[in-house]
Amino acid sequence: MSIATLSSKSQLVLPAKIRRKLGIHPGDRLIVELEGDHAVIRKRPCSDVAALAAYRSEIWNNYASEIQNARDEWNR
Repeated sequence: MSIATLSSKSQLVLPAKIRRKLGIHPGDRLIVELEGDHAVIRKRPCSDVAALAAYRSEIWNNYASEIQNARDEWNR
């Protein structure tokens, strides 16, 4: 278990072990959600396509280009 301390400015420093495990770097955006009496912190994906890519399914490869192609067709 890692312990973090909340500063007087309500800032929280995540322990290095957790930052490394999540691949979090200075300036990264995080999602903080309340689940019951627990706060859950997740690394925010860069985009919805990046979030889908995190599932590692082959079906989502090159999905961004497919979406753009569909938008282009729709606008014709």
